[in-house]
Amino acid sequence: MATVWELAQTALTTLGLPVSAGDYLADTPGGDLPDTYLVHFVVDVSPVQHADNTEQIRGWLVQVSIYRRAGLAGLPDVIGAMTAAGFTFVAGRQLDYDIETRHFGIAFDFEYSEDL
Repeated sequence: MATVWELAQTALTTLGLPVSAGDYLADTPGGDLPDTYLVHFVVDVSPVQHADNTEQIRGWLVQVSIYRRAGLAGLPDVIGAMTAAGFTFVAGRQLDYDIETRHFGIAFDFEYSEDL
């Protein structure tokens, strides 16, 4: 079975944008970042259900951040891609403008339940 990182990576790759788990780094030291890119990482992992002292269901909270120089209008359909892969949309929030890279940002949180 695929890991939650593989599931998120596969879902986001369908959007045709640069995507990375954890952090996006420029291709070369000192190089420039893409105009639009995605980053995903696990925020929390929690047991959801136990039976006979054994974890039965595990919950994952995954954050997907979109960084875009052109602003936050017309963003890729991250929510659609992630929900199609079995994630549930939880919340979103705007991130601070990065004056150094000139990227606007928004973060979306998704839950994923895994039967063990």
